[in-house]
Amino acid sequence: MTAGTIPSGASFGDFSDRLSMKIPDGANGFPRGREDGWILNTQKQGADQSGRKVALVTGASHGIGMGIALKMAANGWDVAFSFRNNEEGARTVKGQIEERGAKALYYRAEMGDPDSPAELVDRAHADFGRIDAIVCNAARDRRFSILNATAEDLNAMTAQLYTGQMLCAGAAARWMVRDGIPGSILFITSVHGQMATTTDFCYGGMKAALERSAKSLALELSPYRIRVNCIAPGAINIFHVDDATRKYPYSGMVPLGRQGTEEDIAEAALFLCGDGASYITGETLRIDGGFALPGVPEGWAQAYPVEMGFVKNSYRIMTEREEKEHV
Repeated sequence: MTAGTIPSGASFGDFSDRLSMKIPDGANGFPRGREDGWILNTQKQGADQSGRKVALVTGASHGIGMGIALKMAANGWDVAFSFRNNEEGARTVKGQIEERGAKALYYRAEMGDPDSPAELVDRAHADFGRIDAIVCNAARDRRFSILNATAEDLNAMTAQLYTGQMLCAGAAARWMVRDGIPGSILFITSVHGQMATTTDFCYGGMKAALERSAKSLALELSPYRIRVNCIAPGAINIFHVDDATRKYPYSGMVPLGRQGTEEDIAEAALFLCGDGASYITGETLRIDGGFALPGVPEGWAQAYPVEMGFVKNSYRIMTEREEKEHV
């Protein structure tokens, strides 16, 4: 077993009872600690007292997750993060986090596996002693037509885009409640959850589901001062390929005139996970340079601003690259 990874079929002993963990109710139906309408005492009970906060970021061996992990590390957070296949990338990110003076550990996890999300969270908590924030970022974008979608396609997409995200959030929330930590849960969604495009009915639908579910979670977890929010990125150039080279006119499609970067998303994630956002919950922050605005500049609003054959080919190339590089 490689240190820092979760082996297939691993057992984590005392963590096996996590699914039966019950948060007792107090008087008047409020969770214990809120009987009089006030939030519970947030004195740490089981959490590590080192003073450094811990963020768990899923899917951080590259792209947006990497950007968030590095930003958190540079601002005083220790970071646990997961990867799916790109262990070389994970090792590189771990080194970059440590260069920023933070503790870092990485774990192999597959969001589509029913056991992996909770095992990931439990292992990170065991290694760090606390979880103050979880950023649910890991997800794969796949597009297909409803005319040839199969049950296998839909089940696989739902498992990794929605079910896995909820399992991660639930496992982290249980530890936050047990440890008395007023933490933060952040889902990375997409502008595709708010705007419809060709063949994104499943991907966009699951991202929309996360945003809607986040509102309910924000209400449910508010007695424990656990905040739940979303960031919806759009037109983010995670592969750092020049637009002119790809001949992909994103810069012309974004009202602010450029593609976004991991840094744009990471700045917002740092804010939403931190104390400065302690009065924000149940919200979705769209970061897309105006890409999904209903009103668009003159010359932009055409039936298909981008030739659709090129768009489909671009997604095919992206998918092939992901599989080849195991990201």
